[in-house]
Amino acid sequence: MTVKELAVGPPDDRWPSTVGAVTGGRAERGSDVWATLMWGLRRYAVLVLAMVLLLGVLVPFLLSRRTAEYTATAQVGPSKPLLLPNTTPLPRFAESVFNNGAVEETVRGLLNQANGNVIPSKVQLIAAQDNVVLDVVAHARTAKQAIDIANAAAATLMFELNKYSDSVTTFTTQHNAILAKKVPKVAGGSMSVALGLLAGLLGGVALVGLLLVFRRPVVDASTVQEVTGSPVIGRVSLPRHGPPDASTDRGVGLLCRRLLGTPATAVNVAAPHSTQAQMLATSMTEVFGKIRTGRRPQKRPNGTTASPVPKVQALDDAELWVSAPEEQSYTLLMAPEGISTRKLRLLAEGYDTGAPTGVVMVTRTRTRGRLKPLVLKG
Repeated sequence: MTVKELAVGPPDDRWPSTVGAVTGGRAERGSDVWATLMWGLRRYAVLVLAMVLLLGVLVPFLLSRRTAEYTATAQVGPSKPLLLPNTTPLPRFAESVFNNGAVEETVRGLLNQANGNVIPSKVQLIAAQDNVVLDVVAHARTAKQAIDIANAAAATLMFELNKYSDSVTTFTTQHNAILAKKVPKVAGGSMSVALGLLAGLLGGVALVGLLLVFRRPVVDASTVQEVTGSPVIGRVSLPRHGPPDASTDRGVGLLCRRLLGTPATAVNVAAPHSTQAQMLATSMTEVFGKIRTGRRPQKRPNGTTASPVPKVQALDDAELWVSAPEEQSYTLLMAPEGISTRKLRLLAEGYDTGAPTGVVMVTRTRTRGRLKPLVLKG
């Protein structure tokens, strides 16, 4: 089911023209990805701020508060010529012996640790290719503990390697650990904070973009017309909270003046939520009430008298609307800024009564400031 599109005619046509219906270049532009992204950044500014604080402040702070860590290295190497044809199998051989469990049991006993892995969190083996020197690297919270772990693990590894002396060679501890180095922290200083803030900003923008891809919000007039099949005839601003004050809203006044150019006797307002439709209907009724006092009844071709202004009503269901000839009723769909494409399409299809249809874009105002009363002339 499609919504009947409002015909575009000359200025004196009986239906509103879509040309210049929405004031301002923002709504007159085509679908703009950049404009949608800017709307998303404003709508989800809290999410972007949270990402900036998380990656730019919280993560660097937590990393900078980590307990200091020290490393110490002991070296094990052959004391006699190798019985192997080359050094290629030496790294794999050393790793197999290092992981056979003896080194782990030694380190566990030194740390009085019954559970949990100690390889490679506490001690690890670095066996480079084409190198006969085996490095035993220990990690600990204190320098002394790191040195003790490295020397104990190296001694155990040497003992285990010498079990294969007949087929490989004899090994000995070539260098005991005597110094321990403090591991620099991952984060710290102004540079890490600056990089974190930049990463948080980029991450927040990327997350907002992903949300927009899935949600597909409608923020410009061209997209509204493409989704609903009806022209956009105006843009109004309604307060987020409190009673409507349409007499001070220039957008509602312009919208009502455009609808006066139609022969419609009833304007049926439809919105995703009934409260939204009721707010706009109340605002339009107030404006039409001011117009009614300055207009004379119009004569219809059949000799009857037409009401100077149409009646505005907001009902929850299109089936409840009073049946009227097509040329005497007008459907006004409300498209809140940021509504998803799916919801707007369902709204247009649900209120397709066959009557001429137009769409009004709605923005929400955060504060309700004092504005000068709208003066309607003629």
